[in-house]
Amino acid sequence: MKKNALRQLALERAKSLLDRALYVNDEFAQEHAKVAKKIILKYKLKMPFEYKILFCKNCKKFMVPGRDSTIRIGRSNIKALRITCKFCGHTYRKILTNKNNAKSPNSSKKTSASE
Repeated sequence: MKKNALRQLALERAKSLLDRALYVNDEFAQEHAKVAKKIILKYKLKMPFEYKILFCKNCKKFMVPGRDSTIRIGRSNIKALRITCKFCGHTYRKILTNKNNAKSPNSSKKTSASE
């Protein structure tokens, strides 16, 4: 098989393993996640963000949302996603941006000619 076809197949298998790991018990979930991560590292693939946040950045364990981690969205002006690992207590923060309503830096400044 060609290299791109192998990489595509490897990514599909890793995604299916991680999807399956969300619904099995803890022992099998950790094993499925470990195999999926080995596949991704072997073929030098970039893990999609929705799967990347399922792994703790500190202890490297697979976290099932709600069971092994808590997920919160901040209420301040800067919206941030907070994921806390229940194994080690590490908190991962990702700032969320709204691409549709993002203001350009010049939009808030008024010129004296327009007043």
